[in-house]
Amino acid sequence: MTAEEFEDRIVSWARRKPEIEALVQIGSRVQQNAVVDEWSDWDYQLILRKPARFYHEGWPKEIAPCWQVHFERTPRQATKLSAVFESGWEAEFVLLPVWQMKIVFWAMRRPRAMSWFPPALIQGISNVRMVAGAGYRVILGGPAWERRYCALQVAWPDTEFTADDFRHHVAAFWRHAVWVGKKVMRGELRAAQRWHHVALCEHTYALLMEEARIAGRNPRPEARQAELWLAARRLEQTSVGTAPTPDQMAKALLAQVTLFQEASRSIAVHHGFELADHGPLETWIRDGLARATDRTSSIRGWRTK
Repeated sequence: MTAEEFEDRIVSWARRKPEIEALVQIGSRVQQNAVVDEWSDWDYQLILRKPARFYHEGWPKEIAPCWQVHFERTPRQATKLSAVFESGWEAEFVLLPVWQMKIVFWAMRRPRAMSWFPPALIQGISNVRMVAGAGYRVILGGPAWERRYCALQVAWPDTEFTADDFRHHVAAFWRHAVWVGKKVMRGELRAAQRWHHVALCEHTYALLMEEARIAGRNPRPEARQAELWLAARRLEQTSVGTAPTPDQMAKALLAQVTLFQEASRSIAVHHGFELADHGPLETWIRDGLARATDRTSSIRGWRTK
C-alpha cells in the first residue's frame, strides 16, 4: 500500500461516517518547509457530532489492516487515538466535539475580548493555534469549516512565559534533581535514568524554549525539531547520554544541572525574574555523587565544556 493509497483510505472512510462533520489534516505533511519522508506519520483532527461513538479501538481497522491502537489523554487535555497500520503507516486522530470547536473558532476571531474568556477557552484557542497554526488542510467539512479555520490568521497574543512559570520550572527541576541524585547514590540506576528523562529534561526544555524565543527563534514543544532551534552550545549540552551505571548517570545529572543553571540565569536576567541561590543544593548533589562513584575530585570539578 502506497502513501497515496493510505491517505485515500482515510478520506474514503471519513466520507462514509455521518458522525464526522469535518476532517482536517495537520502536522508536518501539510506544513510548509517541513521535512516529510517515509517515517512521517499522518495527523488529523476529527470534528465529531457524537465523539463518544469513537471512544473505542475498533474503528481504525475499518480504514486498513491495523497492527496497534492506543488511546490517550494528551497533556493539552485532548483525546487522541494513535494507530499503526499495515506497512508501518502511522496515523493520529484528535477527537474533537463540533460544539467545542465552533466556540473556539468564534472566540479566536475576537482576541480583544480575551479577558472575558474562561481559562479553558483560552487554553483551547492556544492548543488549536499551536497544532494547526503551522499548517492545515480541510479535507472534509466544506466552506463553513474552511472559514472557521481562517480564524488562525487573526493575530493573537503569544502565551507569555511568566514569573510564575519560571518559579515552577526552577523549583520542580531542583526537587527532581535531588530525587535523581539520591537514586544514583542508592544504586537505583534505572529509576534514576527514567526520571532523568521524564522530569529533568521536561523542565529543562521548558527553559530552553523560552531562551530560544528570547533569541528570536521559533521553538516547538516537546523538543520537536530541537536540532533546528537550539543554539550550538545547547545542542552540545543536550547530547549527553544516559546509561544505568553510576558514572554515566552522575555525568548526565551534572550536565543537566549545569545546563539548567545557565538557562535559568540567562532567562532571569532577561526578564528580571528573581532566582534563588541553589548553590547548597548543587554542592550536596555533587558531593553525594562523588561518594557514590568513588571519583571525588573529578565529579566535584566536572562541568560541560
